[in-house]
Amino acid sequence: MKQVTRYGSDGKTAAAGTVTLPTIYNGQASEPTRVWWRNASSAAEVLRGCRVLRESNGGSDGYDMLQLAPDVPVALPAAPNAAAVAGVGLEIGLYRYAVTFVDANGETTPGAEATVTTTSGSQQVSLTSIPIGPSGTTARRLYRTAAGGSAKKLVAEIAGNGTTTYTDSTPDASLGEDAPTLNTSGSPGAWQTGALLVGDMVVGDYLGVWTRFVAPAGASQLGNPRQAFLRFEETG
Repeated sequence: MKQVTRYGSDGKTAAAGTVTLPTIYNGQASEPTRVWWRNASSAAEVLRGCRVLRESNGGSDGYDMLQLAPDVPVALPAAPNAAAVAGVGLEIGLYRYAVTFVDANGETTPGAEATVTTTSGSQQVSLTSIPIGPSGTTARRLYRTAAGGSAKKLVAEIAGNGTTTYTDSTPDASLGEDAPTLNTSGSPGAWQTGALLVGDMVVGDYLGVWTRFVAPAGASQLGNPRQAFLRFEETG
């Protein structure tokens, strides 16, 4: 059965379909907020010709002031360089590393992978050339597998956007949270009032849409209860 689930900006928390206008004044725009839709179908059901559009909310209508923009995520990081070095802490075996960028809106998914094999006595990993993120990057996070594993978990967060080296001696049992599976680093693309056309979405695909209200020049204070609906449609 085809099913679509709607989430807030983190891609995890349920979100309402009504967008409520905050208090803004003539010529002002509200702070952008993001909504996600996910193809949560239980089988391999493809959603065809997907789009998101504005819909009037009747008496408390903010339809004419609501704008939409596609989510434009940050590009994924390149792989760091990884080399086994003398020391203890890690198991003996193959490790896989990847980096994410963190910004004010969220975090990318892991980028390109670096692999390294530890041997007896060389049970630490020196990571160099850790990629620098684009403007707005507030931190980088390092993820890796356990020895011989495939699921990446958090090793460390590197504050800022300058340091390019790190030595990993974290035991497998001390790894942190799972690596993200949704790139939430995005920012608004071009704002528009027409429907956002997406195309097809296979099971598990996400669609991110930013919204904002823009008060016309010369308008008086515009606050609640002006609202408008967002509608997700499958047209194919």
